[in-house]
Amino acid sequence: MSVTLLLGSASTSRAAILTRAGIPFTQLAADIDEAALVTDVPEPRVQAQALATAKAHAVSNMLLRDTLPDGPTYIIAADSVFEFEGHAYGKPQHPDVAIERWRAQRGKAGILHSGHTIIAVLGGRKQRIVQETVSATVAFANVSDSVIDDYVATGEPLFVAGGFTLEGHGATMIAGVDGDPNAVLGLSLRAVREMLDRLGVALTPLWTATE
Repeated sequence: MSVTLLLGSASTSRAAILTRAGIPFTQLAADIDEAALVTDVPEPRVQAQALATAKAHAVSNMLLRDTLPDGPTYIIAADSVFEFEGHAYGKPQHPDVAIERWRAQRGKAGILHSGHTIIAVLGGRKQRIVQETVSATVAFANVSDSVIDDYVATGEPLFVAGGFTLEGHGATMIAGVDGDPNAVLGLSLRAVREMLDRLGVALTPLWTATE
């Protein structure tokens, strides 16, 4: 029986990570109130995992409500929270917020936490749930105010955790990464493979499914 991997996210970055790895998947975005969910969760690492788990449940609930899966389906969800000087930072969303954050973090380092949750939908219901949070330290270049202003003006950092990315323009402002770079991009492939292993699903046979 074929296995379906469903990415529970609208993120183009996470989709691109799976695509580059030759992993076949479908995609369905989660709709959750992120701000309300983390109100009572101060720890950045715990926030990231809570958001990933909420997304996975939201997507699996939509799937079971609207379309009964034909076979085993595994919902993969992830979310990231940036920790800087002990505080949690999500997406800046506004240019002035992004500028303020970048001026504070330039020349320093923070920790990007990416929570991962996989829910196995078997026999028309949720059967098993596995979770893992992957963290990596990101060091930032000591860039000038004008570089920060120009970067924020591109709009790239507004809707990513911590206001930065390893892709695009943001790559020019990262001094180094200690940890899984894919986790910083939003989805640790190592974690996904090991989590699927725990659910009895081997990832490598799926590589040939797209050939």
